[in-house]
Amino acid sequence: MSDIVRCINLDWLEVYCLETGEGFPHDADYFRSHGYDVQERDYGTRQYNQMFTILDKDLLGFVEVRRCPVASAHDSSTRGIFSPYSCHIRLVNRYCYHKQAVFLFTDFLQKHGYTVQRIYRLDLALDFEKFDDGTDPKQFLRRYMEGKFTKINQCNLSAHGHDRWEQRDWNSLSWGSPKSMVSTKFYNKTQELREAKDKPYIRYAWFESHLVDDWVNLTKKTADGGLYQPEIWRVEFSIKSSARAWYIVEDCNGQKVRTFRQPHELGYYADKKDQLKAFVMLQYHYFHFKRFEPGVRKDRCEDRVLFNFGKHHEVLKLETLLTDAPKDGVAEALKKRLVFYRMTHGDAAIKNACTLLITQLESEAIRNATPSWNRTEADFLQLLISRRMQMPQESLTESIDTVESLLAVERDLFK
Repeated sequence: MSDIVRCINLDWLEVYCLETGEGFPHDADYFRSHGYDVQERDYGTRQYNQMFTILDKDLLGFVEVRRCPVASAHDSSTRGIFSPYSCHIRLVNRYCYHKQAVFLFTDFLQKHGYTVQRIYRLDLALDFEKFDDGTDPKQFLRRYMEGKFTKINQCNLSAHGHDRWEQRDWNSLSWGSPKSMVSTKFYNKTQELREAKDKPYIRYAWFESHLVDDWVNLTKKTADGGLYQPEIWRVEFSIKSSARAWYIVEDCNGQKVRTFRQPHELGYYADKKDQLKAFVMLQYHYFHFKRFEPGVRKDRCEDRVLFNFGKHHEVLKLETLLTDAPKDGVAEALKKRLVFYRMTHGDAAIKNACTLLITQLESEAIRNATPSWNRTEADFLQLLISRRMQMPQESLTESIDTVESLLAVERDLFK
């Protein structure tokens, strides 16, 4: 185990957020006024009218912002359902490989008052030269495609390779459908950097993890002092927006002894140690192979262990029942009313109270706890206010001021 060398990193980190009422709009000029250099794109996306990249002190990309939804809740011409405060923020790929990537990203979001609604997409990648038992990844991939091994879970398969006269060479496999909460990819990362787009920060991450000794030429020394160019392979899990919570099973010698839910949030991936822990648990479920045995049911075949992370482990898989809940008509109507009221009201306390109510209304916890039957918009609003009054407050004065503002919103909306 001491000779095993691996490199764990995030490869994509994007969140869905709401901008706060204070300082709104958080457009390119807002960030310029706060001392940032910003590169704006002349056009937006299908969902957002604006897209720009905030640069760091070296004038390299730091975060990418997409904002100003095409169809927002206050736009009567489109009658959309998106809040005008909706936005997507992505940490650029270079910064995903920073040792404090999540801290830097979270600090930026908090500094500018964003309210994170959920992780929209997160890619978790492990790079290595050989599997833990010394198996060459290309050899394993070829034998898998020959039917020597079979995979548990995620049966939808996509492959990429070359059909040569002597044999077929495979360099990339992907499992999972486009709608899957988690998709899995296993591929030759060295070949991708060489043939597609070179990324020096990935090569340097390999150097820091001792996968290579020369990060410029991607060479490594052999035991006798010679040089060779190792092929670095990657197993990558891409986690989509519908992943709101985890279903964790502790596996003790094959017996499931307890289950619990783990919130899927940024703090879960705080540092390299946390990222490796998440990868370890994910791979037990999403990178699980069996040796093929004719006439034997797949789950009863012998395990083909590729990574050795210890005998006792936890299995991390997505709770399939926790998909996006259908939008509730009454709740959506209330949200539209609150957004319009906030846009047309001049009192800052009232605007903040509306923002607070919209944030609560959009949270999944409230949605699951507030079924739509026999409820009116006023019922939803009263429930949100009553829950806010039960929350711990920083001070008595703040509590009184907040409650008074919330009650004022209720009186004005339903007088």
